Amino acid sequence: MISLSIVIACYNEEQALPACIAGVERYVASKPADSVEVVVVDDGSTDGTWRVMQRLIAGRPGWAGVRLITNRGSHVALRCAYRHTTGMRVVNLPVDLQDPIENIDRLRSAMDDQGADAVLAVRRSRDDGWYTERMSRLYHSVLHLVNLRNVPVQGTSQFLLTRRVVQQINAHNDQGFTFEGFLASAPLKLAIVWYDRAAAIGRVSRWTFPRQVQHALNTILSFSNVPIRALSVTGATVAMTGLVYAAFVFIRFALAGGGAAGWPSLMTVVLVLGGLNLLALGLVGEYVWRILDESRRRPLYQVDERIGFEEHQRTGVAAAMMDGSRLLD
Repeated sequence: MISLSIVIACYNEEQALPACIAGVERYVASKPADSVEVVVVDDGSTDGTWRVMQRLIAGRPGWAGVRLITNRGSHVALRCAYRHTTGMRVVNLPVDLQDPIENIDRLRSAMDDQGADAVLAVRRSRDDGWYTERMSRLYHSVLHLVNLRNVPVQGTSQFLLTRRVVQQINAHNDQGFTFEGFLASAPLKLAIVWYDRAAAIGRVSRWTFPRQVQHALNTILSFSNVPIRALSVTGATVAMTGLVYAAFVFIRFALAGGGAAGWPSLMTVVLVLGGLNLLALGLVGEYVWRILDESRRRPLYQVDERIGFEEHQRTGVAAAMMDGSRLLD
């Protein structure tokens, strides 16, 4: 029986992948035979990542690879990997090993000791630079503000999940799904393992600011109703303030004959209300776009090739896919 599945998502990792696979191979060799499987997903790489995967994975029992037609992002690639796993527990691992392989046994021990549904590897410290650390903390602090509070503000990018939780994730078909949003909102028994995250030497992060903003919007708008509720409350507050001010102007005019404030006051009100209207329109537009995107029911990803799967596994995996993803091999 497969007790653990290790999933790895990679994009243009031709250089880093061999060291990662070698490290994982040593870890697998230290465990009982046939107890660990490894699923590696090539997220539509444009370099030689798939060729490296084919060369390194071929002939290794318990190792499998999946290639997506186009780049869909790390979270979609991980969701694809989850749907190809069979282990009772599943853990993700980055190609650059910033979340080290040694974390896996610590996560497993914490799950056994605390009976948790999910164990998060939370960064006690990180050697990623000031900007990356601050942006991560800002992102997770915003999640706490919108009632997504299960994940600490220090952040996590590695987690061990039980098969039951993986099945819950696999049942999600929405395009805006993020693991942080799910873990921060789902009623799960969580445990935490603290670790120090090392720097990825010689690597240039692909986690650009536009991608960070898009990811944050996906998490907040997909898993929290606080933004739209806050917009409603703001609108009601502004309306009540306007009514109170109108009553004040009327009473002052009736009793004292004084007029209302002139041009500066008028322009201030117009600019404030105009800004609020544009903000509201933009927020509603984000929700409308997500409704349109989901109504198209496009596949979450499309599989180009797979290696390392037996025929009965291929059939089972295809049947387990809940999102209608096309299998083109």
